[in-house]
Formats: sequence, structure tokens, C-alpha cells
Amino acid sequence: MNKKLISALILVFFQAYSLTAWSQSAADNSLLWKISGNELSEDSYLFGTIHIICQDQFKMDERILGALESSEKIALEINLSDPNELMAMQRISMNENFANIQDAFEENQREAIDAFLVEHYGVGLQQFGVFKPFALSSLILVKILPCEEVGSYEMFFVEKANEKSMPMMGLESGEFQAGLFDKIPLQQQLDDLGKMVTDPESLKEFEELVQAYLEEDIDRLYTLISQADIFQEFGDILLEERNRNWIPIIEALIREQPTFIAVGSGHLASEIGLIHLLRKAGYTVEPIK
Repeated sequence: MNKKLISALILVFFQAYSLTAWSQSAADNSLLWKISGNELSEDSYLFGTIHIICQDQFKMDERILGALESSEKIALEINLSDPNELMAMQRISMNENFANIQDAFEENQREAIDAFLVEHYGVGLQQFGVFKPFALSSLILVKILPCEEVGSYEMFFVEKANEKSMPMMGLESGEFQAGLFDKIPLQQQLDDLGKMVTDPESLKEFEELVQAYLEEDIDRLYTLISQADIFQEFGDILLEERNRNWIPIIEALIREQPTFIAVGSGHLASEIGLIHLLRKAGYTVEPIK
């Protein structure tokens, strides 16, 4: 498997995994987990998302809808219902002083990305080069998907919150997430981005990740994504530190009222994943099949 491609996909999805060995039985594989015990008056729920997927593969069943119905608040990684947060995300997706990074790419990758953007958006890097690599990755990934219509779990939950007048919050800010990329060398990000367009195996590899997600196979997702070189250098800031930062926030939420927590599915597994950390904090965390 192309490690650079997987790295690029991770950068878009924040589907981060630690490289610590951690395994579940197949019977425990699930995207939805119930949080109880430790003197909680009511159950809360933890759900693993994939941040973008073809609409015909969008997985939404009675388990998930039932958990939403039982909850009084929704928590995402970022509060996408907050207009101020959305405006901030637009701002931080641009390079400082609107600098254009098109000349920083290797020539073959620059030409491939430019042609891709022109084909799908009508304009190329001369215009889009002012965006940071993670924003460009999102633009490219949407068009790599083998479908006309794409779905987003986060936006689905925003719509549900609006329908039911449920409060929504974020576990961190978009500005914080974007700041993580500033800690990763620009050239590495550009190379990962270029491989998304130039690697002929990119679609096949992405489909393998999606299939593991649809099968709710946490161990398979871990195996696929943990091969990425980027996590040997930056796994601590992309995953471990964020998970540990989230635990006291999650604890405060679930003690206040039953909460539906939806984060990238990569945050669930491993010994530094949310499932293990919540159990370590005294909670019972069980898969809902």
C-alpha cells in the first residue's frame, strides 16, 4: 500500500491511529459505543465517523438514530453549527498573506494537480494555490470519490441538531486543528497531496479504507492507516495529545446530560484511543451491534 497516499487521506480525515498494538475481537468491532457507569445518571454515546463518503455508502441505521434520540446534546470535533467557527475555518485554510504555493510542488505533481483542478473546478493552482495543503486535499478528495453525490456525517448531525433544537459543541476549535498542520513540514504535505493525484492506485486504496469503515472493522482500519509514515513522526500530536485533551471535556459533557459524541473513527481504537481512555477513567464502554 502506498504510504504517502494513506498519509494524505489521514490529513484530510484526521483518521489518526497510534502505532501501539491494540486489538479487539471481531465481535467487538463497532462504530457506535455506549458510555455508562461511573455514577452517570444516563447513558451517552461515542460514534466513529469518516468525514466524507459517497452518499450511497452513507451508513445510518436504527442504532445510530436511536442513540441520537436518547441524547440531549451533540459534540463533534469542531462545532460546525457555529457560524463564527465556519468563518474562522475559511480564514485559516488560506496561506499567510495569500501566498501561492504552486511553485513549491515538484513539477510533475504541480502539473497533475493543476490539470485535475482545472478539469473539475474550472480553475487551477494559480487560483487555488493560495489554499493550504489540507484545504486543497479536501477539494481533491471530493472529486476522487467515485460518485456524483457525497455525504458527510458531521453535516448530517448538524442538521439533526437543528431539527431537534439540540445544543451542539466542539471538542476543539478549527483553528487548533488547522494549527496541527503547521507542525508538519510543508514539503511533506505537498508530496502527500501530489500522490493523491499522480498515484493510479489511489482510488483502490481509498475504497479499501471505506470498505473497512463500512464493515466497522476497527482493527482493519488500524492496520491500513498505521502504515502511514506520518504517524511515526507526528502521531503524538495528531492523535494522542488530542485524545487525552478530549477526555476531561467528554467527562464534563456526559455528567451534565446524555451526549452523542461523534469523532473520526481513528480516535476510537488503541491504548491511547477514546474507548480505552474512558474505560481507564472508570466508565463502561460497550459496542452497540
